[in-house]
Amino acid sequence: MKKAILYIFTLLAAAGISIGIPACSKMGHAPSIEESTMYEKSTNFQNGTFINEHPVNMTLESFTFSKMMNFFFDFSRTPDKELPYYHLTRDSFSTTPAELQVAWLGHSSMILDIDGVRLLIDPVFDNASPVPFTVNRFQPSPIKREELPDVDAVVISHDHYDHLEMNTIKHLADKVKLFIVPLGVGSHLRKWGCDPEQIVELNWHESIIIHDVEIIAAPTQHFSGRGLTDKNKTLWASYVFKGERHSAYYTGDGGYDARFKEIGKQYGPFDLTMIESGAYDKSWHDVHMLPEESVQAHIELGGKYMLPVHWGAYDLAFHKWDEPIRRVSALAAAQGIKLLTPQMGEFCMPGQTTHTAWWEPAKQQELAVAN
Repeated sequence: MKKAILYIFTLLAAAGISIGIPACSKMGHAPSIEESTMYEKSTNFQNGTFINEHPVNMTLESFTFSKMMNFFFDFSRTPDKELPYYHLTRDSFSTTPAELQVAWLGHSSMILDIDGVRLLIDPVFDNASPVPFTVNRFQPSPIKREELPDVDAVVISHDHYDHLEMNTIKHLADKVKLFIVPLGVGSHLRKWGCDPEQIVELNWHESIIIHDVEIIAAPTQHFSGRGLTDKNKTLWASYVFKGERHSAYYTGDGGYDARFKEIGKQYGPFDLTMIESGAYDKSWHDVHMLPEESVQAHIELGGKYMLPVHWGAYDLAFHKWDEPIRRVSALAAAQGIKLLTPQMGEFCMPGQTTHTAWWEPAKQQELAVAN
């Protein structure tokens, strides 16, 4: 097992050396020792790293060498052709944000309108790795970062590559007034050109208000890190979006635990939940939910409509690309849950958008012609 891991890291290191400084830049910059001392009073920070509310098991004992090779180089899990999607430009968005609307951009990237506030969540458009030939995006984003509309803030859940992208942050640094991130993540943003005054770093249960919409960082059971030496140096979070008329919740990444009931009681119920529903495996069950748990989390949160996210753009697990949505869809139907399944780039409005199984081959052909 150790030899397998060493071999993978050697390959990645060699690739990193071959592309030089750009790969190092993408890794960002973990908080300095001086910055870390500011977190010592936090109960979720111990011995120089952030911790979960409950211990998590992240062993790789079931990973054989062949399984690890399969993870990186087996492409049978991805679609044979490009999936149908709605092409978006800046002009696709109204000047005034909607009361409650979300445009899913694939994986966990979203543009959320809530009570007149527009938020860009976890925007990633390229490959989810500092090394170009690994974890490439198999489905293009429905919008280019250059075409993004004006937003009131960018919200980042944690610093993994499929949620935080250097090129996008650099592009937005002089265009967005506010970046909302968990503790420590601001260090990456400052390295990539963001002014410290643009960045608001939140611990769990801390919040900021934008035009009467309160954005609250809430716990999630996960981890962080962009290199081999910065594991858990920055915090990870889920988010509550609470306006005067509507409320929404985004899980970020995380395993299932009792916190969903607690968040539902403290901050719910929610008109919309955006719940991690893909890239799961029994080996990392504690930090990524299985579909059954994603549906259960929605129920415990007191959600009215559920939008499954964290799938459809990257090959990050051993399951096929459409397994998450098929499993979640079947479970939701069995339990009478109102599920939202927009194509990437499709504007989704709870109460007005219908559930469509667009991932079915026949439906894909039909929608590709329509789009």
